[in-house]
Amino acid sequence: MTNLTEEKGALEAQEFRRIMRNYIILFIILFTCSCSVKKNVLPGGIKKYSAKKVLRNANKTIKNFKNLQTKARVTVTNNGRDKSNNLNIRISKDQKLWANAALGAMRFLIDKDSVKFYNKLEKEYLISDFRYFNKEVGLDVDFKILQRLILGELIPGISFKDYIGESESGYSFKTKVDFLNERTEIVVTLSPYNFNVLSYIFDDGVNKIYLSYDSFNSINGSQFPTQIRLFKNEEILFKIEFRSLSLVDKINMPFKIPNNYKAILQ
Repeated sequence: MTNLTEEKGALEAQEFRRIMRNYIILFIILFTCSCSVKKNVLPGGIKKYSAKKVLRNANKTIKNFKNLQTKARVTVTNNGRDKSNNLNIRISKDQKLWANAALGAMRFLIDKDSVKFYNKLEKEYLISDFRYFNKEVGLDVDFKILQRLILGELIPGISFKDYIGESESGYSFKTKVDFLNERTEIVVTLSPYNFNVLSYIFDDGVNKIYLSYDSFNSINGSQFPTQIRLFKNEEILFKIEFRSLSLVDKINMPFKIPNNYKAILQ
């Protein structure tokens, strides 16, 4: 009976760590902001522009702020079951990303050099760099690319030569990059309304990751995503809904790992 109890406990702990890893991956891909809803389909087709003009307009959507804070509802789908949690998220532009789960059970801190996380329930912590998470997620990101992804902006490296045309969905670009010894295709689609990023597709020939920015809201003249969904091979993994957002001059990001916590093996 003792062995069975220990085995059950070990399996539950393993499942909990897997769920926690999904939350960590979420913050590598999906840290963003905002509130209300606006559809992104333009009836009757879209206006034609040159590839260079589309890119110029897309680069004008880069957000200009110092700090922001928001409350969000995150839903993680695992084996067909949804688990939701409320999060407080804070971003210091070009510097740090911070998130705190309900009641402080989990806390994350991401900067240019590291990704940190600790879990009060399991008394565990993780300190790593982007290489570890890139392997977990299957994307090649640094802090700059991460910030663009989470704010729904065009990532660096997209050229006017990558333009593949327009449709009722928007303006699309396609390029390829080398990552983890695999050739990965990236397709990005921009809004026909305001040139915001509507979606990214990352396809290495084995797995296809689809990142969808479903709606936007205007804050101080900039468009912020209000709902983001992440799919892998057509199965949804995450959804994040933002319920409030404010831009502030000063922001606090407390993060201290207790001495008695154990490191999560990488």
